Amino acid sequence: MDLSNSDTPVPVDFEGYSAYMESGLISGIMQRVNLAGFMVSSVAEQGWPGEIFKKLAENQINIEFANQIINKKDYNSIILCVDSKDTYSALALLEEVRPKIKAREIRSLKRVGILSLFPHREHALISSIIIQTLFSAEIPVFAMGSSISVISCVVNEEKITDAIRHMSKKFGLS
Repeated sequence: MDLSNSDTPVPVDFEGYSAYMESGLISGIMQRVNLAGFMVSSVAEQGWPGEIFKKLAENQINIEFANQIINKKDYNSIILCVDSKDTYSALALLEEVRPKIKAREIRSLKRVGILSLFPHREHALISSIIIQTLFSAEIPVFAMGSSISVISCVVNEEKITDAIRHMSKKFGLS
């Protein structure tokens, strides 16, 4: 199944677990493609991402993924993803709020995809296994986010099918 041309989440079906590493550590994989990624770095105090979220929302641009890194010593960064149809509008809006948020850098990550895995949380190593598997497959991860029900990685869209293949193999889903 070619998943690289879909712009809606596609669950990857799986059955049969054998060894510990493949025994139900995840219950599914989804992917989202046709996204534009941006990295914004600022010297402003905390709270400045709210200005970005507000400006994009006022212009009907939905944020598919956001991850903030707080480093008080130098500056703070946020990585966010929007639908690729909104790339130029989002970039223009980011430039518009640049002075207000004291942005040092606004960088486009071009076309990215989000790989989301639905883990069973009783296994503490799940995030490590995901990152190590992607690293071993030479798939760079721009950002990783985790909640109680999902772990999501932002990767180059060209690598999303490979990422799914490697995750499926690692977790016995293929």
